[in-house]
Amino acid sequence: MPPFPAVESRDDVTLATLSLAVAKAKTPVIFKGVVRDWPSVRAALKSPDALIDYLKSCDNGTPAATFRQPTGDGRFFYNSTIDGFTFQRGNLPVSVTLERLRKIQNEPDAEHIYIQSAPVRDHLPRMKAENQLPGVEAEPRIWIGNTSITQIHFDLSENLVCMIGGKKRFILFPPDQLPNLYMGPFERTVSNVPTSMASLESPDFATHPRFAEALKSATVADLEPGDVLYIPYMWWHHVVSSGGFNVQMNYWWNPALDIQAAGGQPMQALVLAMLAVRDLPEDQRDAWKGMFDHFVFQKNGPPAEHLPPDRRGLMGDMTFEQRLGLRRHLGKNLAED
Repeated sequence: MPPFPAVESRDDVTLATLSLAVAKAKTPVIFKGVVRDWPSVRAALKSPDALIDYLKSCDNGTPAATFRQPTGDGRFFYNSTIDGFTFQRGNLPVSVTLERLRKIQNEPDAEHIYIQSAPVRDHLPRMKAENQLPGVEAEPRIWIGNTSITQIHFDLSENLVCMIGGKKRFILFPPDQLPNLYMGPFERTVSNVPTSMASLESPDFATHPRFAEALKSATVADLEPGDVLYIPYMWWHHVVSSGGFNVQMNYWWNPALDIQAAGGQPMQALVLAMLAVRDLPEDQRDAWKGMFDHFVFQKNGPPAEHLPPDRRGLMGDMTFEQRLGLRRHLGKNLAED
């Protein structure tokens, strides 16, 4: 990997002040040592075995989605023909996976194992109770594994990554680098998130020439136990987990959930626009671009100020009920077509 500048790092934030610091952040930030006093982190600082024992004591036995790559480089990605993946999926009790990771943690050519995004309340309820972020209204998820690579992707949420055991490196790109990251298929994703096809470990600039431009915007965050990384909404990130055993918890949340609950997901709107607008003649696309810029992105300011407030309809402010009613009406018309 080429060297990248480090993201901002702060050591003046505590558990009590974290939520306020995150609210003010606009770009990725590492908050050093904020969760160092969590029981899970204290166990991790003793040894990997102590952390495994702690996690097992919190396990309620509910099987968790588990990825496994018996051979390979630990890159959880598409296969060479993009019709499958480089890993297998299954469901196993967390304790079973923990014992397997304990057994192979010092093996140089160990298989790659990854519990990905398991809801803590469903699998490790005691851990949720004992390891909390005050002021963060989101359900934590846990990631447990050994050496692995998660390809460049983005999340449709704000994200707080809490490093518990081991080390991880995040390479981050701002949302405006989308054209330079060569997103993979919408229909088949690695783990339900959009994924870049460009390789950070072995870049192919003949196939992905604009990726060189994306690398100019990349920053790096190296996390150790106790650190918390803030990743803003839709920032791309590439994750490298190192060592024989590593664990993180993360919190996803979206402050616009009320709008989306009534109006639908922006990704749905994007797909519908691709169906309805993308393949029109160029002059028609240009006309619709003007409509989207004016009414959706409001590049010319609020589009209905010339109308009385009670006559602005869709162009003005809408209640939750109005949004939901319009969404249902739109869905009915789409179904009838």
